Amino acid sequence: MILVMKRMNFNKKIIIWLTIINFLPLFFLYYYLMNIDTEKEIQNIKKNLLEVSKLIVENEEIKNELKRKERKSFIDNEAEKYIKIFKDIDIIVVADENGVKYSHLDKTQIGKDFVNPVEWEKIKRKEGYFSKMKGSIGITFRRFEPLVIDKNRIGFVMVGKYNVLIEQKKYRNICVITLLFFLTLMFAFILTLFFARNMKKKLFGLEPEEIGRLYFEEELIINTLEAGLIALNKDNEIIKINSIFRKKYGRRDINELLSKIKDFLKEKNEIRHLVLTIDRKEFYVDILSIYNEKEYFGSLVLLKTREEVDEYLDKIAGIGQLIDGMRANIHEFKNKLHIILGLINIDKIDLARKYILEMREKNEYDFKKYREIENYFLKGVILGKESVCKEKKIKFVFNEKSNFKSKMKNSFIEDIVLIIGNLIENAMDSFELNKKENYIKFGIYDDERKLIIEVEDNGAKIPKDIKNKIFEYGFSTKGENRGIGLYLVKEKVEMYNGSIEIIEKNKSKIFKVEVEKI
Repeated sequence: MILVMKRMNFNKKIIIWLTIINFLPLFFLYYYLMNIDTEKEIQNIKKNLLEVSKLIVENEEIKNELKRKERKSFIDNEAEKYIKIFKDIDIIVVADENGVKYSHLDKTQIGKDFVNPVEWEKIKRKEGYFSKMKGSIGITFRRFEPLVIDKNRIGFVMVGKYNVLIEQKKYRNICVITLLFFLTLMFAFILTLFFARNMKKKLFGLEPEEIGRLYFEEELIINTLEAGLIALNKDNEIIKINSIFRKKYGRRDINELLSKIKDFLKEKNEIRHLVLTIDRKEFYVDILSIYNEKEYFGSLVLLKTREEVDEYLDKIAGIGQLIDGMRANIHEFKNKLHIILGLINIDKIDLARKYILEMREKNEYDFKKYREIENYFLKGVILGKESVCKEKKIKFVFNEKSNFKSKMKNSFIEDIVLIIGNLIENAMDSFELNKKENYIKFGIYDDERKLIIEVEDNGAKIPKDIKNKIFEYGFSTKGENRGIGLYLVKEKVEMYNGSIEIIEKNKSKIFKVEVEKI
């Protein structure tokens, strides 16, 4: 039954449950009314039997006739009069103290002994009583009452109602109540049917399980957004704030934010982009109006700080990596100038000249080893990364078999720079403190159809339990606000129908990337 209910749609479940809910109280009410009606009927019959029996035992003429024991028709005629007057009375039997009948519906019974048991002890004590027994005409509900003259018992009267007539009346009442029961249940069922259809319409035809799943998915989506989110209804009242907003910006920024954008909310355009200053911080705000056809439902407000946007743009464009390389080159150049200046100041001109020539030869070598990299932007990023490695005392080994000669779109070059930069950054982050002889080996190979990038390092190995997670957005073992680099690498590789392979050696690991050229 439970499995069948689970497979039913929402409409049928509502109809079944509401029908059961309506049926149970109606059934108990029906059962209660039946018992009440039956009990009431019995009480009415007892009351009528008692009243008629009292009237007969108080009839002096009947008592006198019975005392004289004259079997005249007077007593029987009087009994028939009572039966005609009282419609709920079917039989009246008057008998003397020996049980001889003086009245009866069956006239042949007059003068005969009362066959059915009589509780003579009660009659002798002048007590009346009710009984139900089978007589000469059938089962009868009866009242026995003693006949007394001058405190002397002279007989008794039995007033009865045929049980079959009681059952017929009870049956008629049952039919009426049962009919009302089923009419009421049918009416409740029809109302339930309309209610279920209306409810289904209000739920846009969705099942409760689907609504629950949608709610869970909505919570999951809005709480994993990188931006803070506020949902407003059509009256611009807050109905939802995601966890990112609460965590990063706090409740105090909400009122100030809403006060600054309230004029833009009145416009109800599809989307608006704003730059606002709140609490001395610069924010980028997007306002999205929600419509269903032409009906306006409210707005979504997305919030990010300028620092967050700039940081993300740097990672996407690879500009930050180029700047880091330039900064490292400038720092190295300054150090060399200080050495030359120091040699000049102590009149070591020959040594200064020799140092300059050595630096020139080294720079010429550095440029020559990158001669197969014909894209200057890519070459600049690689040189920059080499300088950063020198600054961090990491040996940078460039595979001189590398080549990059294809002329490709600028967007493709930028994406390749992003992949290379993030892989080298990831390699640098893997080194443990105070470890000697850290190295990074880099190579890029350009063939006719695809581009292969390899970055090898002897840093910390990747634990097996996180190996499948390192490319997920936001996942990092280095603390908060990290875990974007490898995610961007994976995103770009997939965009060019490529693949990423992690090759682990005894003392090193290699990230090997292959992408299709465009």
